[in-house]
Amino acid sequence: MKLYKEHKTNPFASCFPILAQAPIFFALFTVLNGISQDKPRGLLKGDYLISAQEASFFGAPLSGTFLGSSDSTTKLISVILIIFMSATTFTTQRQLMVKGMPKMDSSNNMMLQQQKIMLYLFPVIFAVTGVNFPVGVLIYWSTTNLWTWGQQYYVIKRNPTPGSPAYEELQKKRIEKGVIPNPDDPTTNSEGGSVAVEEPKGQRKQPKRKKKKR
Repeated sequence: MKLYKEHKTNPFASCFPILAQAPIFFALFTVLNGISQDKPRGLLKGDYLISAQEASFFGAPLSGTFLGSSDSTTKLISVILIIFMSATTFTTQRQLMVKGMPKMDSSNNMMLQQQKIMLYLFPVIFAVTGVNFPVGVLIYWSTTNLWTWGQQYYVIKRNPTPGSPAYEELQKKRIEKGVIPNPDDPTTNSEGGSVAVEEPKGQRKQPKRKKKKR
């Protein structure tokens, strides 16, 4: 909360990407439900409505649902998409927690506890409510999760959060390639320059005898 106050950051800012796509989700859900119930909506009527009703995904109509269909193909495709949707939700959240977040003390950290709750709660919610989602909505949600996972993987690997495990791995690779100096090397200073190593002090060096010309 101190960080939020100092930088004037809204703690609910992470919810905005989900809220931004909510209208698309509800519109798609409403349209596909209208197709299954043979209800024209807006421009979706006449030949367009018939064409939408005939659209399918591996033999399952886009407007079909697991509970609302007696077709075994629709049920099978729905189950596969529900499992894939829940799995991608779980792996995307876990990827962020394991690789993209700084190391924190889990014993007394409310943010980390909330992340763990979301990690297991969201996939369960999607699995339970997914039986009422049309196949088209399941495809949309699954592809969105897959795209989010890919974006997140790229960002965590290329530009990780300082202090996170991904950041430490990237720093090790850069040190091995010689891109940045090794902070544990005593011959380099904090700015990355070389440090002159002093010879150990001890017995005084004996002067060498010079040969004189005769």
